Amino acid sequence: MSAAVPLFLDCCARVLRGDGVLIEQLHAQGFACAPAEWCFTLPALHGFLAPRLATEPPLTYRTFVQQLFASSINQQLREHGAQIAIADNRGKVSASLYCLRRLPFREPVANLP
Repeated sequence: MSAAVPLFLDCCARVLRGDGVLIEQLHAQGFACAPAEWCFTLPALHGFLAPRLATEPPLTYRTFVQQLFASSINQQLREHGAQIAIADNRGKVSASLYCLRRLPFREPVANLP
């Protein structure tokens, strides 16, 4: 797994916990963000995460997107009651708006006969 995926998951966990420092950093970078909510485009997400990675050569946008889509991000987030979803499908992966959001709480279903 590339370093970008764990870094992204860490940022998601911090947003879900309401980490004020990270949320302010994200606001400063132009993201719509609040405790447990974060909206982003993939180019903007790459622009935020890539400088925080100590990779040489720098992580390209194309490689970044390939690594995200090959990962189990939503499976890992689901274990914490959250997911990444498409907030606004603009017809292209790079143009679409994505969001981190909490999953709705559901009561466990009783065992059926």
